[in-house]
Amino acid sequence: MSKLGFSYNPNSYQAPYLSKLCFFFSLIRSIDKHDVSYYNYFYLFSFFFGKRAYMSKYKSKFSLGVWYYNFTIYLNVLKKETYSALFFLVNDILPFTGKGYIRKGVFSYSLSVLYMVLKDLTVFSDKKTNLGLFNLKNPLSLRLFVSGGDAFVGRILLRNLKVKAF
Repeated sequence: MSKLGFSYNPNSYQAPYLSKLCFFFSLIRSIDKHDVSYYNYFYLFSFFFGKRAYMSKYKSKFSLGVWYYNFTIYLNVLKKETYSALFFLVNDILPFTGKGYIRKGVFSYSLSVLYMVLKDLTVFSDKKTNLGLFNLKNPLSLRLFVSGGDAFVGRILLRNLKVKAF
């Protein structure tokens, strides 16, 4: 038993791996559903990750003469493609952001999920100055899902991949 209460038994069948990365923008209480910045979120995902983004959790509410819209624009990266997306994020985006612009969530022991929020999106417009990368107002959220093994070994995997989350 280790100090943390985990027993470490090296077994190749229990090796952890990244099963999914989920990038998303949560847009809450927007007034204009045809705002240009929403299309820029789709463009950001297709330009930097080469994948098509989707919209979900669409809700509209009418209150005091104003329509409010809530929805999520997300991109799921699965299986082998997770490492290339994580490589881009760790090597090209995170070193250029200050510590105050990243909010890290808790890596729980029961669920092997790490939650990060990138608040400053000017890094993307600094990498490539396209008109589609401006007007990004909402923060980019990221969830890393680690499968196989337990949470302690999942932390070791993320440290080896240079995700400084702890």
